[in-house]
Amino acid sequence: MVYGTGILLLTAVAGYWVLERSSAHKGNLKRVGQALGWIVIVASLIGVACRVYALSTGKAYCPPSSCPFTQQSIHKPLAAPSQSR
Repeated sequence: MVYGTGILLLTAVAGYWVLERSSAHKGNLKRVGQALGWIVIVASLIGVACRVYALSTGKAYCPPSSCPFTQQSIHKPLAAPSQSR
């Protein structure tokens, strides 16, 4: 979960880079670049805030038994083998 926060922070830096690059352009390209840069920055900072909140409260995004990204559900067998003798 901490690695995802780092990626989100790097995404915020990429959004700032888009803002920086769009300032050199004119017209619609400048407006679209600025809007896209702000959207990326805000979305990544909201993601960081959600991850920090989840870590501080101890709540997960989904229950471990139903979460598709946990190790248990990834390696769960589809059907139990029959044991006939």
